[in-house]
Amino acid sequence: MADGGTSSMIMLVTALLISGGASAVLISEWGDALRVVQINERASSDKDDVSVALAGDPAMVAHNTTASTITLYFVNTGKFDLDAANYEVLINGDAPTSSTATVQPSGTDWNPGYLLAITLSNNSWSFSDGDDVSVYFIGVSERVNGYTHSAVADAEVRLNAFA
Repeated sequence: MADGGTSSMIMLVTALLISGGASAVLISEWGDALRVVQINERASSDKDDVSVALAGDPAMVAHNTTASTITLYFVNTGKFDLDAANYEVLINGDAPTSSTATVQPSGTDWNPGYLLAITLSNNSWSFSDGDDVSVYFIGVSERVNGYTHSAVADAEVRLNAFA
């Protein structure tokens, strides 16, 4: 009978050691999982603070009929800087053949509240005064807590032609 008690005691101690080791591993993994969730949650909350909008009167967008250019203004409406060089603009779903951008008023950093003036050109455009066109803009933020986030704006605008 003493044998049964000793072997049961050995099995109990062994089970306790194994379960203690397993719980230490689970607690460690739980801490790692919690850190990942917190990082992703922080990135997600930062994403809500990255935004852009079309600036100016959408019924009076400058269109130079001689040079086949359209000039658009976008304002950084978020809380973080946007990348002034990394963007894409589509006019009626078509990409322009060339574009130039300047940040106003700084000229370099597209900070919150600043404008990005983009002049788009495409010789195949045959727009005239009063044409309505669809504008789609997508840009990215500067690195925020190790992540970059996209900012999107779309609008229907009316071209105001000049030569």
